[in-house]
Amino acid sequence: MKLRTFLHLTCAAAAGLVLAPRAHATSIYQYKPDEYVQIDSGLSPNGQYSIRAHGEGEIGADNFHVYLFDAKTGRKIGPLEEVVNNLDTSADMVSARWSDDSRFVSLTYRIDRHEYAEVRYRIEKGRAHCIKNTNKKH
Repeated sequence: MKLRTFLHLTCAAAAGLVLAPRAHATSIYQYKPDEYVQIDSGLSPNGQYSIRAHGEGEIGADNFHVYLFDAKTGRKIGPLEEVVNNLDTSADMVSARWSDDSRFVSLTYRIDRHEYAEVRYRIEKGRAHCIKNTNKKH
């Protein structure tokens, strides 16, 4: 193989590696200590509750949880334990859909490149109660 052909093939292969999308691209966030970031659409319509994410470590994956907060006082009510195996640690990669009366909320997040999980909660007496936990493949 001629040197010129070899260099062209090498450059083309390198460009392909640089421009190719990552198979498991993730959205990560490095949380500061005691920093809880509100998720996408995390504030309830009545303004009483918010849902926030927090993790530890360089990419936020250590001890990552999503929490229910009292939005008016800023008090952490507790973790939403059913939100697990997140591919992403950035708060904007967890999405909430609230009912108009703020009594129900569904959280959707990625657990793999083409697989999403959805967890539905009933909010009652200041607590979140899991009523549905499913995975969706896209």
